[in-house]
Amino acid sequence: MNEDQMSQAAPAEASATPSNAARGGQFAVTVVFVSLVAALAAQASATLSLPVWMMFIGWTAFGSGRGNVRAGAVAVGCLLIGYLLGMAGLVGVAHLAPVLGVFALPVVVFLLVVVAMLAQLTLLNSIVGYFLGMTAYFASGLSPDAMAFVSLATAGFIGAAAGWVLIAGPRLVSRSR
Repeated sequence: MNEDQMSQAAPAEASATPSNAARGGQFAVTVVFVSLVAALAAQASATLSLPVWMMFIGWTAFGSGRGNVRAGAVAVGCLLIGYLLGMAGLVGVAHLAPVLGVFALPVVVFLLVVVAMLAQLTLLNSIVGYFLGMTAYFASGLSPDAMAFVSLATAGFIGAAAGWVLIAGPRLVSRSR
């Protein structure tokens, strides 16, 4: 670009700067808001002696609804079912291992994926929710019992609530103006 072209481009860039600055200011507000919600959700999880990563699984499940509260709630319902499927899978492998040996794991995983995929035909159709639930359960290392489910569900609900705040908070503020 020669000097004439640069001097002609400069006014266009200068007029775009306030717009970019305004967007930057809005972005900064968004960053602070999301960070504050994350910090509060993390503290709530830690206060309840729940691993913070479990809370983020719930947040991610809710967020898979792409800004739609109903779709986020469906995904969280699927997350809870995914926890139960993971627990059933662990029990299934333990019971089938004496009979199927090394094939117990792939058989159980196959069945779990079939159930999760077929669930797309129902109202609880978030494949992401199911897989996050199963993954979170297996990653937790918890035994398949009611307390494990309560711990995972509580952390998941804290994360889902954080996700809901990110959607509902700005809407509530804009309505009050």
